[in-house]
Amino acid sequence: MKKTTDSEEIKRLKTLLSYGILDSEPEEEFQELAQLIAAICEVPVAIISMLDDQRQWYKAKVGMDATELPKNETICQYTLLQNEILEITDALKDERVRENPHVKAENGIRYYAGISLQAPNGHNIGTVCVADIKPRELSASQKSSLKLLSRQVMTLLEARKKNRELTKELQYILNEKIKQAEEKLILKENEYQHLLESIKRSNSVVEFSPEGYILSTNSIFRSFTGYSEEELLGQHHSMLLDGDQGVKSDKFWQALQNGDYKAGRFKRIRKSGQEVWMQATYNPIKSPDGSVNKVIKIAQDITLEIEAEKALQEAKLAAESLNRQKDSFIANVSHEIRTPIHAVLGFTELLLEQETEPQKLSYLKSVKTAGDSLLFIINDILDLSKIEAGIIQMHLSNFSVRQVVQNVFSILHLKAKQKQLKLSYEIAPEVPEFLIGDSNRLSQVLLNLLGNALKFTLKGSVDLVISAEEIEDATFMVHFEVRDTGMGIPEDKLERIFQRFSQADESISRKYGGTGLGLNISRQLVERQHGTMTVTSTEGKGSKFTFSIPYAAGEVPEEVLHEETEDKSLDLATGRILLCEDNELNQRLIEAILKEKHYKVDIAGDGIKAIALFKRSEYDLVLMDLQMPRQDGKETTRIIREKIKSSVPIVALTANFINIERERCLKEGMNDYLSKPFNKAELFEIIGRWIFKYKQEKLSVRRIQAYSGISLEHLEQMSGGNLEFQQEMIQLFMENSQKSLHKMQEHFQNFQWKELSQEAHKLKGSFGVVGADSHLLHQIENNKGQEDLKDLLLELEKQLVEIFIILKN
Repeated sequence: MKKTTDSEEIKRLKTLLSYGILDSEPEEEFQELAQLIAAICEVPVAIISMLDDQRQWYKAKVGMDATELPKNETICQYTLLQNEILEITDALKDERVRENPHVKAENGIRYYAGISLQAPNGHNIGTVCVADIKPRELSASQKSSLKLLSRQVMTLLEARKKNRELTKELQYILNEKIKQAEEKLILKENEYQHLLESIKRSNSVVEFSPEGYILSTNSIFRSFTGYSEEELLGQHHSMLLDGDQGVKSDKFWQALQNGDYKAGRFKRIRKSGQEVWMQATYNPIKSPDGSVNKVIKIAQDITLEIEAEKALQEAKLAAESLNRQKDSFIANVSHEIRTPIHAVLGFTELLLEQETEPQKLSYLKSVKTAGDSLLFIINDILDLSKIEAGIIQMHLSNFSVRQVVQNVFSILHLKAKQKQLKLSYEIAPEVPEFLIGDSNRLSQVLLNLLGNALKFTLKGSVDLVISAEEIEDATFMVHFEVRDTGMGIPEDKLERIFQRFSQADESISRKYGGTGLGLNISRQLVERQHGTMTVTSTEGKGSKFTFSIPYAAGEVPEEVLHEETEDKSLDLATGRILLCEDNELNQRLIEAILKEKHYKVDIAGDGIKAIALFKRSEYDLVLMDLQMPRQDGKETTRIIREKIKSSVPIVALTANFINIERERCLKEGMNDYLSKPFNKAELFEIIGRWIFKYKQEKLSVRRIQAYSGISLEHLEQMSGGNLEFQQEMIQLFMENSQKSLHKMQEHFQNFQWKELSQEAHKLKGSFGVVGADSHLLHQIENNKGQEDLKDLLLELEKQLVEIFIILKN
């Protein structure tokens, strides 16, 4: 048995204090352990206790009434001095305890066994002990259990200690958090207070009751309204509204009473009757129970801003009106100038083809050259006006780069030959064969740049080089370089040449002609297509103009079939044309041009006469002037499409240079658009293409009708002769019948005879649209799973294949 020093005793007591178990009351969580100890050791008394320097107190007890004892009266004081079990088999015979009053008493303690509760730092802070009123001895297993249960008690004490330490730590952290939150709250309150003061110094602020009565105002609001504080307090918000607004006031305040936030621009009436505007927020302030106890309005005076917006809107409307007037003026100028030029150039071209006398040919060529120059200048001026007006549009289509270049070169070839210049082009392999973009604008830019290069090059060559690089999936940046060996441009004049009405030298206009607009227009056209244009040049050696435009890669279009048809009597290259044109010169010119190609031409001077002619005769194409007296071309087109139900091709003829006119024409039901003045090649190309397509469609219908298994008579009656509608119905029939066949095959595989019969009955209705023989479908519909059903479905599949072949051709 060991002795303890004073310092060790102090440490032991500190350890005991750290467990926070100085009270004398027993604890339930230890009581079950005490009862278990008494039962295992088979004794009437079992105690779990703590000991300091003065006393022993019980945390759990069995067979005892007292809750604590002086330490000097305890037997456990000796147990604390050792780490093993202290067992006293007969207390009257043990010198240490035989004089103990609890031993000497009648029916006193005769047996004792205890083991100390040892903390992790080695100090004993209490005991687990058992006692009996008669001598005895514990078995080995009982002693082992006593040790085990004492460790369990210590484990429980350790857990309690850690929980208590954790609780303290959490309480400390919580207190710190609360302290920080309170500090932040104070800061926020200060911030909000300063913010509110700032708002009040720079905004008008009003407090209202939930019903809309004014509770308080600041000086800015009073200045805003012109009322004094005495005049405002207690008054309803409606005093600031005009008559129209007052109707909505009740609903407005009802929404605020419901807690709805309101914000926006509001018109208010000053005391003087003057109208003012404010940007305001109405903020409902809620009490803890959720009800609104007041509404705070914060507002700013935006009267000047509203007046500025109104002035801007009026200016915008005026500008739009001026733009419309400008557009109308440009359209009228375009029509009035280009129509006579069209006649002059057209008749001159006809005379050039017929005249053989050298002197007259020379005069006619001079007229043609002068007319072309005049048209070029007019186009430049009108194009510039169109760009400035913001009405230029890009018309995206699938086009061949090589075809565009070849068309441009065919126009410029003669000019190059006359000046004995080499004119060539090169297209790099990486340039897609087809692009999606505005081919007409590309032609315009190339014609301008190549035309300028030929104009200012006296000897040598003019070359066009085209390359490309893929900038993202299926999108290419296409680069165009126009190189010449001409006079070049001084370095200090390079940027100036892109300015309108500007050329590198003022003498150039007198010597070479031109408006000085071409390069300015070309650069703007390129930039409108998200591209760039630059120039490099060396004076006396030549120039290089480069422009780059992003294009999406296009697709190779299906080739138009030009093979001879089975109907030898049908000539797709000729036809009967209705010319709707009020200008007598243009009537005579277009009639003369068309008769060269043996087209039959009827002429109508206005839309009413055109409709009368159209009802009496069949036409393969209509050339429709847009501006005609009594009934214009658009109204005439609507009657042909909607009332007469004809799908005949209609090509618009107009001297209006504005490209948006093309979109309007297509929307009205026209098929194409030809701008005056046009040359014979353009006219013949557009007429030939549309007549060929129209006759091909009619021929396709005739072939279908010739097939003995199909009759489109019912479909023709339903469509009123509209070929486009007929084609749509045929396409729908092919799609639906193929789906029905697949469904019937699936029903057959799944032995679904009823569903198969229903699908066959449904398909019979589709067969009726194209007049196809439905005998097989009738057999399938009434077949209930016989062995020949599979053969019938195979026959139906063959029949559909034959029908599809005929319909597609």
